[in-house]
This record gives sequence, C-alpha cells and structure tokens, in this order.
Amino acid sequence: MAVVRNKQYVTTLTLTFTLVTVVYIYAVKISWASVATEWNLFMNRAKQFTDRSSEVPATLALMSAANVILPSTFDYRSETFDCKTASLMNMTFPICHYALQNDDTVSAYLLLGKYFEADEVSRFLRLLRGDGRLQLVDIGANVGLYSLPAARLTNVIAVEPNWRSMARLVKAVHLGGVVSNITLVHNAISNVRTTLSMGVHPTNQGNAFLINTTKCKVTPNHLPCLTLAPTRTIHLNDLLPLMRSKSALMKVDVEGHEVNIFTDATAGQFFDQIDVPLVFMEWTLCKRHSTNIVQRLLNFFYSRNYTVMNVDSSKLENNYDNWPENVLFKKWTNTYLHF
Repeated sequence: MAVVRNKQYVTTLTLTFTLVTVVYIYAVKISWASVATEWNLFMNRAKQFTDRSSEVPATLALMSAANVILPSTFDYRSETFDCKTASLMNMTFPICHYALQNDDTVSAYLLLGKYFEADEVSRFLRLLRGDGRLQLVDIGANVGLYSLPAARLTNVIAVEPNWRSMARLVKAVHLGGVVSNITLVHNAISNVRTTLSMGVHPTNQGNAFLINTTKCKVTPNHLPCLTLAPTRTIHLNDLLPLMRSKSALMKVDVEGHEVNIFTDATAGQFFDQIDVPLVFMEWTLCKRHSTNIVQRLLNFFYSRNYTVMNVDSSKLENNYDNWPENVLFKKWTNTYLHF
C-alpha cells in the first residue's frame, strides 16, 4: 500500500505541476528557460520525497534507467528451484540455488553446507558492521552470496543480468524479509546502453557474460556455453538515483567485463558523488584484454587516488599480469578501512 500511495502522490504532483506550468506560460508568459528550472526543482523535490519512503526501489525506479525488480510482482516464468538456510557471521538467511547438475560451484557449496567465498564475504560484512554510513553495491550479484547477508546490516544495490539467477535472488529476498533494504536491478553494467544476449557455462551459473551475437559459442575461459535471454545494459552512473547513502563498498564480478564498466564518461559521475573507499574486483579475466583497455581501467582508479592491493591489503607490483585472482582498489585517503 505504501508503494501505491507514493506513486499516486508523485503522479498527483506531476499533473498539478503540469497544469500550473501551462497557466504560467499562457497567462504570465514566462520563458521556457523558467519552465525548465521549475521542472528541475520539482524533480528534486520528488526525489527528496521518495528518499524518505520505506519502498525506495518502487518509487526511484521511475527516475532511473535501471530495471528495478519488485519481489512482490516478479514473474518467475515457471522457473522452479529450491532454497535453503545458510549461515555466516552469526547470521542465518535463505539462499535459493540451482540444481547440482546446473551449478557445480556456488550451489554445490551450499548443498554441501558450505559458503562459497566465505572469507571474502565475511570481510565485507565486518566493514559494513564497522561503519553505518556504508552501503553495498554488488555488481554481478548471482544468487546473492554478498547481497543477502549484507542486506541484514545495511542498504544494498544488487545488479544481476542473468534472469535465472535474479529469480532465485528475488525469492530469497522475499523469504528473508529484507525487501526494504535491497534494490534489485536486472541489468548488466557497461559503457553503452543497449540490449545484448548473454552466455553461461552449462554447469557454472556464476560464469555468465555478455555476448555480441545471438548464439553463445564459447565462454571467456574457452569452455562450452549456453545462450541466455537478452538483457539491457546501463551505465554505472544510472545507479545514482537508487543510492541511499553517499558512501559505499563495491564488489564487481562480471567475467571480464569490468574493463567496460569503469570509464570516465559512464562511471565518473558515480565516483564524483559517492565515496567508494574500496572496490573488490575479480581480476583473472580483466588482464586478458588488450593493454590499452586494461590501462584505461587502471587509469580510472589511479586518477582518483586508488591503490591496487591483494585481499590482505598488501600493495601489488606494477605488472598486472602477476596480480592474483581477486584484487582491491583502495582509496588511499580511507586508511581506516582494513579489508
């Protein structure tokens, strides 16, 4: 009901403002420049209103290019799957997983009572517990290993382009009662706004990636793959209307597409407006790109006072070919953070 009332409120404001504007134009003969100014003021007031709403994803979706998913209205398209209770950092929460034959990595761990990347996720949770200003931006959320426990501590934006993984994440959010703390975005983040098909390894659903063709031929690791439904790509800047804090940790795992996320034109505004002291990034596939593409990614962070470290916060050498599977881009001004 809160969502409906908020939408009605914003719609009423929009109609009222439009009527008043028309009267001003014809009766008072104000300039179109003034109309534009008033419209900007209205949109800012609307954003301030929706920022106060407990149903932020529903209302802010109107102001973002992102495809925000609402658990209460999500269509599972006859997708069937199981969920189980996971435990981490003295928290228990549901995670919905794939069948073992479809995912021998993350889901296999869960079915064995283990937690994939438990150490890395726990480090994030400790940082979030230590600083209430931080929210989490999870790009490549998969079934929610990072997002679901984090949503019990802070606000989260979880971005996942694989529709089958998003279905599982949506259900877990609903079952776990964290709808108000997590914004689910069914898009891929890139340096262009378009629609692309996706590929996925048949037995590792986390290995999902964008492709420029209608048929997947091979994974980035040169393994067999299946073709997933197309997804719409957006910029990192497009997440700004959905942010509920001015400080955030970021985790990025998009199978080598990281190099196309962090460009000045498409992500610079986000980093200008949001303090991101730490970016946790999978590096294995990034370094396989051409030197100029990798250097563009590195320059994005170097120009913003970031240092590259391993997960134990030791500074890495300049030769990125020797960097480990996962790296940290850490802003040197935030020395209080210890991953």
